[in-house]
Amino acid sequence: MEPRQILRTADLNAQGISRHKITKLVDAGQLHRVDHGIYCTSRPSGDYLLRALQRSRPQLVFTGKTAWQVYEKKHISVPVHALVARDARRPDATYLRTARAAARPHRIVDGLRIATPVRAALDMSAEDENWAVWLLEKQYPGATGQAQLEEDLAVFKEIPKRLRELVARAAVGGDSMTERILFRVLRERGIVMEQNKKIGHYFRDGVSEKHRLIIEVNGHEYHHRRQELIKDYWKANDAHIRGYRHLTYSEVCIDMHLPSVVAQIEALIAGEERLSAPVWDWHSAWSATHAGWK
Repeated sequence: MEPRQILRTADLNAQGISRHKITKLVDAGQLHRVDHGIYCTSRPSGDYLLRALQRSRPQLVFTGKTAWQVYEKKHISVPVHALVARDARRPDATYLRTARAAARPHRIVDGLRIATPVRAALDMSAEDENWAVWLLEKQYPGATGQAQLEEDLAVFKEIPKRLRELVARAAVGGDSMTERILFRVLRERGIVMEQNKKIGHYFRDGVSEKHRLIIEVNGHEYHHRRQELIKDYWKANDAHIRGYRHLTYSEVCIDMHLPSVVAQIEALIAGEERLSAPVWDWHSAWSATHAGWK
């Protein structure tokens, strides 16, 4: 038999392999039983295992930690987790744990039925809640992230409380991990920034209409170019003219001095005059001993 094949009992019988012979091959480790009537010719793992299970049960929707592992391109742990219809009768298998659900929204990812990020986040365990929040942030990025999130949430007749809480914690719409970290921390402190919001001609990284505040997070690789610098200056001017307070931080500032960044934003919103010392006196980018900044 060729390696990495997925075969039904009927396929094996057609090759002249009887049920008795199948059992002997399984016992010898030359054939691997994945589900009732479904076998793999190599040890089942990763997407090979998922494809075998999906062939056995075409309506499976992989969810929870398994879906997260697919989206993040991580190792698939076993048993895998999947949703089935409420009237499904087949029992779980060695490699599979199922949950019945009326709503099984999914995307097709490399031919596999993978739960939408909101459904997958809902099905992740309490110990994996931080991963669930990060899944939402990474899978609903950019200017269209909020709209896609709302579209996926609309499938639920009533959004479960736990899912509402996970969504509330997630900084959806960010273009970079650094942005997501900053806006997530601000959310935890009650400062909600709408990400990738268009005001005038420009998309802004974070906007709080309540506080009339715009926050921009600039990465060096993109924003050091002349055209981008010019656009950044005019964006900032445009924000001030429209009556917003405008703060800009580099990704380096957030990576190295997140508490200071958050403290400055909180002080501004609170109306406190909290000025920092000259940046060259304290910022790690000016430290001769800091790795990478000598």
